[in-house]
Amino acid sequence: MKRRLPVVALLGFALAFSACKEERSERVAASYNSAAQRTERLLPVPPPQKVTIGLDAIPTEEDYEARAAATITEANLLAKLAELELESRL
Repeated sequence: MKRRLPVVALLGFALAFSACKEERSERVAASYNSAAQRTERLLPVPPPQKVTIGLDAIPTEEDYEARAAATITEANLLAKLAELELESRL
């Protein structure tokens, strides 16, 4: 009888700890699965842009002048001239 009590107690502890470990491993696995699952939140799709085809796709002189007026100012005039000189050398 004295030998059975420690054996039964040891067996009870072993079952209790294995059940706790199993529950913990199930919780850990569930947390990894929920973190790895793909969410169905899609990024917003931008509206399609009008594609110009043919002669409308070729910029005109006025287009270049409008772009130059918007990008070249008195403050960056010398820098833009230096860029153009480098381009002309290549």
